Amino acid sequence: GCMMNGKLYPLGRIERTEDCYKCYCDKYSIGCCSHFFTPYGYDNKKCKVIINRKRCDYDVVQRDDPSKMCPLIGRV
Repeated sequence: GCMMNGKLYPLGRIERTEDCYKCYCDKYSIGCCSHFFTPYGYDNKKCKVIINRKRCDYDVVQRDDPSKMCPLIGRV
């Protein structure tokens, strides 16, 4: 298997790690890519980006009230 962040993963395709990555593990290495798409086009001064690990996505929320979402243009 492959060790990543202190956890052992089996050889082959890993659909989702605890850190929201999709990986492929072989006997020589592990390669991963993120499930996340980075948000853009939001007010950096009024809003902040937080990781929602349950959905494997970023939330863009108001700095002074994180229960409220901020508008954004899109994700890349």
